[in-house]
Amino acid sequence: MNTQGDGQGASPRPSGEGLNSGSASPPKIGHLLVMALLVGIFGVLIYVIFIMDRSPVLSEGTRIDVQALLSMHKPILLEFGKGWCKPCKYMKPILEETARAYEGKAVVAAVDMDANVDLVRRFSVRLMPTQVFLWPNGRVFFRNEGVLKREYIAQIFSKMGVDPPERGR
Repeated sequence: MNTQGDGQGASPRPSGEGLNSGSASPPKIGHLLVMALLVGIFGVLIYVIFIMDRSPVLSEGTRIDVQALLSMHKPILLEFGKGWCKPCKYMKPILEETARAYEGKAVVAAVDMDANVDLVRRFSVRLMPTQVFLWPNGRVFFRNEGVLKREYIAQIFSKMGVDPPERGR
C-alpha cells in the first residue's frame, strides 16, 4: 500500500482512492434527511390510502340507509354528528372500537348530519353528538345527547340482549 501525506500529521490515505478516483463518496447529511422525509411521506400515504379508511364506522358524507341496516336484524347504534364537532371527534375512536368489538352482533354507524338531514328530522336530533340505539325492528331503545363512554355503550347493548365483546378484543 502506497501512502501519501503532507508530513504534518495527516492520516495516511491509500493510493488510488483520492477524490477523483471514481469511487462512491459517502452520502451527505442533507441527502439522508431528504431520503428520510420521502420515506416518511410515503409511509403516511400508505397509511391514509390503505389503513385509515378501513374503519367499520361509516365515514363523513356517507348517506345512511336505515332500512338496509334494519335488514341485518341486529341492534343498531346511530351516532349523529359532524366532522368539525370536537365531541364527535372524541367519540370516533370509541365508535370504531365498538364497531369492531360488536361485529356480527350489532351495527354501529356514524351519521353525518349534513348528508342525512332526513334522519336528523326523523330522530329529532338537536345536539351533537347524539346516539340513538334501535331495536332490530327500528324502534328506539335509548338515546343520549353528548359524549357516551364505551362502558356505557356496552351496558346499553347488554340491556338489548347483545353479548359483551370478549376481553381480548
